[in-house]
Amino acid sequence: MALSAPETRPYHHGDLRRALIDAALDLAERHGAERVTLREVARQLGVSAAAPFRHFASRKALMTAVGVEANERLALEMRRALARAGASPLARLRALSRGYVGWALRHAGHFRIVSARDELDVDGTPALQAGMHALRDLTEDTVRAAQAAGELRPDDDAERLALLARAAAYGLARMHHDDHFRQWGVAPGREAEAMEGTLNLLLSMMARR
Repeated sequence: MALSAPETRPYHHGDLRRALIDAALDLAERHGAERVTLREVARQLGVSAAAPFRHFASRKALMTAVGVEANERLALEMRRALARAGASPLARLRALSRGYVGWALRHAGHFRIVSARDELDVDGTPALQAGMHALRDLTEDTVRAAQAAGELRPDDDAERLALLARAAAYGLARMHHDDHFRQWGVAPGREAEAMEGTLNLLLSMMARR
């Protein structure tokens, strides 16, 4: 069954590759990443079913292109958060977690696609690998700086602490997108407050007493 008509105007001319990526994001935003197909993207744009293959050999290639863009936007969001965080490494680690959650909430289409990791060609896309590794290194370096400053326990494994911080941010964003907060007693409209409080609690537990 065909999906509903797109909210944006149909594609007429110009950058088809860009239009295909935007249409994939729109579909993921409104219907979930699993509903994105080359045929449906073409239909949403009003082009032939063969048109997407000029730029993407497969659905996975299209999804991967979106993943590369998503990672670039995430990196920008997190670096902006760091720029506002001040000098304290622990405050910078908190800013990274908040930046991730904020990005996931503001860019739901990107988040839904990169969450479907098995649908991306990570191994065959050096740009995507490099972007992911850069963000991981940024988080781990921030953890190590906090340990060196005495703000986190120095004997805890820095890689595991970084993984814990990312897992919490990702999990909270995923719970929000999947509407899980109500079953955990979070009132509608209080989700952001609950996520902020949870991240602060985690970091206070990680901090050196």
